[in-house]
Amino acid sequence: MKRPLVLSIPGVVVIALIAFGAAKKDAKCPISGKPVKDSISLTVNGEKVAFCCEGCPKAYKKKIGLVDDGPKNCPISGGPAKASSSLIHREAKALHFCCGNCAKAYVKKNGIKLVDKGPTKCPISGGAAKKADGTSLVINGETIYFCCKNCPKAYLKKLGVTSTAVGDCPISGNPGKAETGQIHVTSKSVYFCCKSCPKKYVAQNFKKSEKKAK
Repeated sequence: MKRPLVLSIPGVVVIALIAFGAAKKDAKCPISGKPVKDSISLTVNGEKVAFCCEGCPKAYKKKIGLVDDGPKNCPISGGPAKASSSLIHREAKALHFCCGNCAKAYVKKNGIKLVDKGPTKCPISGGAAKKADGTSLVINGETIYFCCKNCPKAYLKKLGVTSTAVGDCPISGNPGKAETGQIHVTSKSVYFCCKSCPKKYVAQNFKKSEKKAK
């Protein structure tokens, strides 16, 4: 039985510092895999994530489980935050379950829907994805397919998975099994009082050595 690749890839921490500027020349839309437009983007973990069209940012926010409670108090100054100064703080981790029932219980508890639409375009290369051993990942319940075994590794880097080692089941506490592995991505919108506070926020929360990992 063919299973999604999740657990044999070393994780890389990629939460980055605030960075501005244009998207990479060969960047691909994380939703469609198509070439991006620099004018359509979001700031995620301090990095500019560009998209191919106006509809993809909305799909991306849903995919990364974005929680947006709107501007309240700036986490740096404590003053009232503004909607015009914000970033998305995204985190991801690999989970392993002792059985299929626990995996189902976890996704139900977290409001995650299991989706498998089959292979379309690789979100890393933009080429045709394929259904084969080592060419897929389960991200927030959705099976994502890639064109080759190297692209899932690149995708995990972008997500910021800190470890893919098999751990204990988060439901039962028993040892997890590699074949039940999933990646759970969570994110939140963080609002600030001014344009300088985001830089202070990432400097306080993320390592400088992680900047180049994305």
